[in-house]
Amino acid sequence: MLRDIALISLVLRVLVFSYFITISIGKPPTKQALIIIPSVIYLLVSMYNFLYPGKLKIFKSYGDLIFIPILAFLSGQKESFLTFLPFISLNTSRKIFQGTLFLWLSIIFSLYHYGKVGLTILPLLIGIYIASIHPDLIEALRKERFYIKNLRKAYHKMISDYGRLEKELSSIKMYASLLDKIEESSSLEHYLRSIKEEFNLKAIRIVPIYEDSSKEIDPSTYSFHVPIELEKGKAKVSFYFNNPLELYDKELLKNLEKASKLINLYIEGFEEKSKAKVIAV
Repeated sequence: MLRDIALISLVLRVLVFSYFITISIGKPPTKQALIIIPSVIYLLVSMYNFLYPGKLKIFKSYGDLIFIPILAFLSGQKESFLTFLPFISLNTSRKIFQGTLFLWLSIIFSLYHYGKVGLTILPLLIGIYIASIHPDLIEALRKERFYIKNLRKAYHKMISDYGRLEKELSSIKMYASLLDKIEESSSLEHYLRSIKEEFNLKAIRIVPIYEDSSKEIDPSTYSFHVPIELEKGKAKVSFYFNNPLELYDKELLKNLEKASKLINLYIEGFEEKSKAKVIAV
């Protein structure tokens, strides 16, 4: 496929070379030299590029853009702007940037040689440019945009799933850490001290309650209160923070709530109301 395109490009360049050699006939020697010498260099470089592809990558991309405008200008022929048209057709479907540049060059040259009359040719030049955009290219671009759109959606979903899994992993690690503390703690006081050190708390208090309660945050005392169910009765665990900003750390509050639920592994309940004691560390 690439070799076929290279062959078509070479044939096109030979035809353009033939045009400039033909119009140089009958011109003064100096004028002929100005046309023939660049034309021969252009043809030789084109043939070398065809025979040894990859050697002159710059010429492959920009050679036509350099030589054709120079030759069209040196020829002095108004009709020479037509040499841009085959290159519009050749490049637009594969290299739209080069095709667009050739379109602008053809417009500039037509206005330069024909003045306002060149504006009448403008619709035809744009028509050639649009016609050169091959339907296969449009379909490929559409598929590429569709692929990128799906890829972006998949990426966002992957990021979302990764964030969710990361939170779940963090939660599992916290549960494992709390279970380790329970295993290592011989008493409730020891467990509470471990929690206090782990989360850098100011204090922890456990008090019995005898009516329904809900978890709450008390900004005035920098504390977070969590009610828990025991086998015999209820209690409220109060966590006191050193920094008031910690009251707004949802992850921290969630972990402390988990830690408080495990307290019922150490105590069944409190004595009757008159003899109940507050546990604090």
